[in-house]
Amino acid sequence: MHTSRFHIVVVALLLVGVSATLLARDQKSVNHEDQSKAVNVIRLINTAELWYSKGINTKPGAIEAHGRYASWDELYNSGLLTTVQDEIRSQARLSNGHGLVFVLKGSDAFRNGLQWAMVKDLQVSAGPEVMPGYRLDLLVSIDGKSYSLALHDMRDGDGLFSVFSDQSGIIFLGSPL
Repeated sequence: MHTSRFHIVVVALLLVGVSATLLARDQKSVNHEDQSKAVNVIRLINTAELWYSKGINTKPGAIEAHGRYASWDELYNSGLLTTVQDEIRSQARLSNGHGLVFVLKGSDAFRNGLQWAMVKDLQVSAGPEVMPGYRLDLLVSIDGKSYSLALHDMRDGDGLFSVFSDQSGIIFLGSPL
């Protein structure tokens, strides 16, 4: 009798495990191309926020330091998103067939990977849906010394996810449980 209860419990646990595995396979996974675009939008916004706050010298001229971070409307209307993309385009060069290399004076962030190649061609709108199917939340502190940034995948049926960042520039990915 003990053995048959044991067998029933083992079979039940196996069924639960198999069911959970099958359910997990049925859920849609995140489209990696879309996820990459979302991460690059966050990179673009982080860079524009830094330039808005601290200022920078670019080929066309100096960008004035505002001493604070910008709201989305201020940032978008300042033209800095386009300026960042233009600067990336102008600094990208082919390196002896070894891929793209970025050389930006005073900004180590651009040297930290070839993913910046994708930032230069992003299309970002005034929002809050800054790219099709994605909602942007940009919160700036009252004193303008910090900000919190989130880009949420709002499309039905796809693998929902969000991308988060703040003035530290560290980017986090999140998805529903």
